[in-house]
Parts: sequence; structure tokens; C-alpha cells
Amino acid sequence: MTSRKLTTVFWEKGIRDGAWLTWDRIGFACLCSAIGLSLGLAWLLLVPNAFASPNGTVLMDYFSFWLAGRQVLLGAPEIVYNPVEFSALQAEISGSETVFGFFYPPTFQVLLSVFAALPYKAAFAGFVLSTTALLCLSCRLITGNWLLAACLIIVPACANNAFHGQNAALTAALYGFFLVGIERQRLWLAGIALGILTIKPQLGILVPVALIASLNWRTFVSASVTTLAFLLVSVAVLGFGVWQIFWAQAPVASAMMEIGGVEWGKMISVYGSLRQLGLGHIASMAVQAVAGIGALACVWNVWRTSDDMAVRSAVLVGGTLLVTPFALSYDLTLLVIPCAFLIREGLRDGFPPYEKVLLAVVIGLSASTPPLAILLGLPVAPLLPLIILYLGMRRMLSGKAGRHETGEPDHISGTVSA
Repeated sequence: MTSRKLTTVFWEKGIRDGAWLTWDRIGFACLCSAIGLSLGLAWLLLVPNAFASPNGTVLMDYFSFWLAGRQVLLGAPEIVYNPVEFSALQAEISGSETVFGFFYPPTFQVLLSVFAALPYKAAFAGFVLSTTALLCLSCRLITGNWLLAACLIIVPACANNAFHGQNAALTAALYGFFLVGIERQRLWLAGIALGILTIKPQLGILVPVALIASLNWRTFVSASVTTLAFLLVSVAVLGFGVWQIFWAQAPVASAMMEIGGVEWGKMISVYGSLRQLGLGHIASMAVQAVAGIGALACVWNVWRTSDDMAVRSAVLVGGTLLVTPFALSYDLTLLVIPCAFLIREGLRDGFPPYEKVLLAVVIGLSASTPPLAILLGLPVAPLLPLIILYLGMRRMLSGKAGRHETGEPDHISGTVSA
């Protein structure tokens, strides 16, 4: 075979069709990932390591979560919204100068109090396992297959989220429940999931646009009622004063983003990437606004004209991560949800050209954006949600997205090849 024919075969089978993405290879990669994730968490929590303070506290993001929940049980929840006092508290308990901010609303603090009664490391493990289990259930509802769901929760982004003890598995699970609820016409349940998702408000910026475009008033009302009820529960548990302090310190998060208090290389937003490339705050926010308007337009168009959830989820979730200026690497876990819908549709109806390879790129790079940005100066993170948004738009514009019956999806076949 000539070199030209070899190149043609490689391009068509390797890139265009993604024929090399077989179950054998994917299964082996997932097995290695699962073993690596398990050993990594065991090392992090059970073995002395570089992430531990002198007294053994694991200095990861969950430390601030555990302390926030603990302050609820101790009757002093307002401390977490006072940066000076909260930093001093962390230093006192950990014996380290490394501290973490807490910029989440009091509703999330109430949820964290459920785990705060446990010792720190047990709470860390419990939080990661329970939220990842919810994400697995969400992926199972989407794909109709437990094996595929298990593969999706051990992709690099999920592993990155687990090591940090962050909440992206929880927010991704809630997004999945919301989208499945709409697909199966369980609109009130979809609204409940959406109302709980307000623990991270920046992830819901485009959701009202989607609901209004699709004239989905029941989910809108359900989400509003759930949000109000959740807020009232937090007021009953924490007191109204905590909300006043939360709103008073809210500008701190914006200031931290502007001055680089959170490394721009660890961010995945258009804003963060442009700041790392040397652009100023105002110019970066202007480009961020343009990206946000473009994402909003795509969401409005798709949710107004298409019922296909593979298209809707890809455009909404991809657009969500493009519209917010404040999102970090672990938030790429959210892309698991549109990937689940796209893989389900691809296994059932066939993958469009290049889709499998593009999905593999998104999944493969989902935990690699900080090293690429910080070590190599390549802030590629916004490209990943952009690829997902593109795949959704392409499906709609090409007519690949049909109007499917809602209900339990078919089980996947024994091969990933289209």
C-alpha cells in the first residue's frame, strides 16, 4: 500500500470515523483510570504526602467545605464569609499557611453540614463517593447502561474533581437529572434538580434562556419554588444574617478573579485564558461578553427549535462554561453530561464524521488544561466546551438530530465503532 493510501486510510478510519475507539481499548483505559483513581485517593487520604500539612490535614479544596459545614454545627456559620477570620481558622486547624476561600451561597453550606459531623478524612471520602455515585446514577438514566455510566464517572475530569474534593460531580449530576427530567417530561422533578443547582449560581446563567425559549413554564415554576424553599431552609438553619454577610462579601470573588488570586491558568473561562495571555481585565471581559452573547444565541435557537436532548444538552452545557468568567478546571466535569447524551445517540444512530475523535479529545484533555496553561503557556481550556457546543450545533444544522420518543434509552451495543 502506498504512503498516500496509508494516509487516506489513517485519516478516514483514525480521524474521520474514529474506528480505533473500540470497546476493548476504551475498557482498558477505563480500568487503568479506575485503578489509578482508587490508588490516588488512598494515597491522598491514608499516606503522608506533599498535600498534607504538618499535622496531617489534607490541604485540598474540601478542607474549606468541611470547615464551612462544621461551622454550621458549631453555631457560627458566618465566619466562612469573613475572609480574615476564615483564613485564621484554617491556619489554626491545619497548622499551615495554605488557605482556601469559600464563595458559595449559604444553601451549599447547609448541605455540607451533613458531612461535617464526620472526621475530616472520612467526610472527604464520603463527600466524593456520594456525589460521584449521584453522577453515576445520572449517567445511567441518560445512557440506559450501568457499564457506560461507570466509564463516564472515571474520565480525567471526574478524577481531577475527586482529588480536589470539589462539588463538580454533584453539580453535573444535578444538571443530568434536570435534562433527563425534561426529556422524559418529568418537568416538576427537572425543576427541583435545577433549584438545588443554585448552590453554584454561575452554572445556571443560561438555563432561564433555555426554559423561556422552549416555553417550559412548569420547570421554570418548579425551579423557582424549589429555590425559594431551599433559601428558607437555609435561613431557618443559619439565620438571615448569614445571607446579609454573604452578599456583602460577594464582590471579593470578583476581585480575586481580577487580581489573579485564583491562578488564571487553573481557570477554564475565556476571561482566564485571555488574562494569562497578557490581555487586561476590561478587554478580557469584553471578549468574554461577546462569547457569552454568542453562547446565549445558540442556546435560544436550539431550545426553541429542537427537542433532541443530545443537541440541547451539548449547546446548553457547552454554552454555560463559555458564558461564565469564573470557572475552574474541575468544572469540566460538567461536560460528562452532554458527552453521555452524544455517546448514547451515536451508539444508537451512528456517529457523524469526526464526532468520536472530538469526544475523545474533550475527555482526554479534561484534566490536562492547567498543566498545559501553566507549564506550556497554552490556555486551551475554553476549546473543550466550545467543541461540545459545536457538536450540538452541527447535529442540529445537519439534520442529524431527530425528534425521538422520550423514555428509557436502548441499551448500547457491544462495540463503540459506528
